[in-house]
Amino acid sequence: MRNKENILERVPDSFAVYLDQYDWPSAYRVEMEESGMNNTTRMVYCGHERYVLRVYDNHKDHAKVQLEHTVLRELAKQKASILIPVPVMNRSGHTVTAAPDGKLAALYRYIEGKRPMPALDQHVAGLGQASGRLVDALSRLSIHLTPVYSAYYELGDNYGYLTEDKLEAALLNSSSLQQLQPIRKRLSVERTHLIRSYDRLKAMPHQWIHGDIVFTNAIAQGERVIGLLDFEFCTRDLRAMELAVVLPEFIHEDLEQTLHKMELFIAGYGIHAKLTGPELELLPDLIKLRMLDVYLHFAGRLLEGLDDAAVWEGQIKRAAYVCDWVNQHRERLGRLFQVHLLGG
Repeated sequence: MRNKENILERVPDSFAVYLDQYDWPSAYRVEMEESGMNNTTRMVYCGHERYVLRVYDNHKDHAKVQLEHTVLRELAKQKASILIPVPVMNRSGHTVTAAPDGKLAALYRYIEGKRPMPALDQHVAGLGQASGRLVDALSRLSIHLTPVYSAYYELGDNYGYLTEDKLEAALLNSSSLQQLQPIRKRLSVERTHLIRSYDRLKAMPHQWIHGDIVFTNAIAQGERVIGLLDFEFCTRDLRAMELAVVLPEFIHEDLEQTLHKMELFIAGYGIHAKLTGPELELLPDLIKLRMLDVYLHFAGRLLEGLDDAAVWEGQIKRAAYVCDWVNQHRERLGRLFQVHLLGG
C-alpha cells in the first residue's frame, strides 16, 4: 500500500506504481529534470538524499536489467577509481521493479555532478581516462551469464532482415530520401566489407564492455570526470569496440580539432588500457562498424513506423560522413593509435 504520509506531493501513478515498492524513511517528491532517448527518468528527493528513477521504455525484459545490475554489482566489488550507478533494493529485496503491466524500472542513488563538455579539453582527456579505467576493471569480471546484446561484429545476423532491397525500397518511398541513394550505396559497400571481415574480427580479444560510453553517459565535477553511467548495453564484445563507440563523437569538419580531441581522449584512455597491434589495425574498421550499426538500427525503426524519414536521413548522412572521414584519414589515425594505445 502507498504510505501517503511519505509523499510530499501527488506522484503520477505511472511513477508511484514503482516508488510504492520501496521503503522511504521520510516524505519524498518526484521531479522531471532530464531524460534519455530509450528511457524515462525522474529525480526523487527524500530528505537530504537524491535518487534517480529509471523507467525502461524500450523493453520489458527482466534479464536485460538484471544483467546490467549484475555487472554493476561485480564492478563495485573491485572498488574501481570511478563512480558507477548503485541500484537500490525494493521492499522485496530486488533491484528490478515491475509495474502490473510488466513495464520495468530501477532506482539508483544519485551521483553528484554535471555532464562533461566535449568543448573542454580536460573533460575529453578525463573521459578517456575514465573509459580506460572502466575497460581495465571490466576485463577482470567473471560473470557466467549469457549477454543479452550480441556483438557488433555480428552485423550480418543482427540486421539480416534488412536486405538491400528493403533499404532501397525505404529510400525510394520518401522524396526526401531519394537524393541519398548514392550515399546509401557507399554504405552498402562498407556493410559488405565488414560482414566479410567477420572471421578476422571474431579472432580479436573479447571482454565485457560498457558499449555506450559518450559524454551524456558520464559525470564530471569541475574539470574531473568522476563517473560513468548507463550500463544498459553492457555486453561481451571485442575489447577494442569500446573505443570504436566513442571515437566517432569527435569527428567533425575541422580536421585538426577532430584529431586534437581524439588524441586527448586516447592518450587518457591509454594510461589505463592498451590494445595489440592487430586490434589497432582493425580499429578504423570498428569505428565504421559502429556507424553501420547505428544506421541500420534507425533503418529498422523507420520500417517499424517508430521514426519518420527525417531521422533516418540524418543517420545516413552521419554514417557516410564518418566512414568517408575514416577512409580518408586512416593513416593519421593509425599513427595516433600506435603512439598512445599499443601494448596490450
